[in-house]
Amino acid sequence: MKPRLFLLPIEPLAERYTGAWYRWLPESFSRSFNVTVVAGEALTERVEKGAFLDLNSTLHYKAMQLAAVAQLFQHGDVKDGDSFFVADLEFWGIDSLRYLSRLQGIPVYIFGFMHAGSYTHGDFMEPMVDVGRHSEVAWMAACDRVFVGSEYHRRALIGRRLGSETAISQRIVVTGNPWRSAEAVGLAPKSDLYSRQRDIDVLFPHRPDKEKDPARFIRLIREFKTKHWSKPLNVAFTTGRAEYRSTNDQVTAAAIRAGAGKEWGLWMNLKREGFYALLRRSKVVVSTAIEENFGYAMVEAMAQGAYPLMPLDFSYPELVREEDTLLYKSDLDFHALLRRLLEGRGGVTRGAVERMAQRFDGAEDRIIEEMLRVVNAP
Repeated sequence: MKPRLFLLPIEPLAERYTGAWYRWLPESFSRSFNVTVVAGEALTERVEKGAFLDLNSTLHYKAMQLAAVAQLFQHGDVKDGDSFFVADLEFWGIDSLRYLSRLQGIPVYIFGFMHAGSYTHGDFMEPMVDVGRHSEVAWMAACDRVFVGSEYHRRALIGRRLGSETAISQRIVVTGNPWRSAEAVGLAPKSDLYSRQRDIDVLFPHRPDKEKDPARFIRLIREFKTKHWSKPLNVAFTTGRAEYRSTNDQVTAAAIRAGAGKEWGLWMNLKREGFYALLRRSKVVVSTAIEENFGYAMVEAMAQGAYPLMPLDFSYPELVREEDTLLYKSDLDFHALLRRLLEGRGGVTRGAVERMAQRFDGAEDRIIEEMLRVVNAP
């Protein structure tokens, strides 16, 4: 008989991978667990106050999930040995789940995925560091396992929140982020990837928020065009938002001004299909993030055969197996590598970067395997 699992998903947003996770996780977990999805209700489907998620909406969504969990305990629907999986461990009140379990004598297993938090440089939550340094430890302490996307993220969590290897740190397991290459490729246009010219030279794939440092991207590209490139350069900005909006108003203004002046293209209100279509048209996709715990946008780009150009830092080397032609150490290095990639002298094929993206398939299976190991332990 399958063990029982209560799944608390992240709210599904069209402009985020959370919509895909909302479908994928129940599908995957159902192979090994009897799954009950405990969803909330979003206040908006757009990110209006926040960056990755809308702040008011995600608090409302998670509060409804926690209320539903309390009702499950109240009605006797939670049994000894049941499991809970929290798809976003930046969850105010998740420690209450451990209170509900322990103080009522109903032992349960708690698992969750940590994306980022107040310990992540530039993150929307960083201003809450005085509170977050305590609450994030409490959330991890409440869990039997905490899953993260990279070795870099695991080290950051331990170094910035736990201080050293502790009993809690032993519960942090690297699995990669849930990801499906075949679905990403299937959503892109069916035209032959290799039979058409990639007409976008450089694409900035991130939401234009502080932690992605779009201002640095703008500066680097302008310097490249002025000092290192004499040909026309087709550059594109993208966003899933209905309008181009950043947590940095100066970046928003600069991008819109440049787009209006045809310095580069602005593509807005993109769903995943439209975003993947642009990735397939792009030669090089650039990140200037000031910190990254996995690198979802770059994995998406790699799956579509675009060359990623990323800082030699954070989780990025793990994405491309330390391939030095895809990782820049400085502004000068960025300019040199971008030129080589645009001229087809990067030393790595598009097929190779596609295969790098495929390495992250199976994260859900790795998560489930570790959960079952805990649940079935003697």
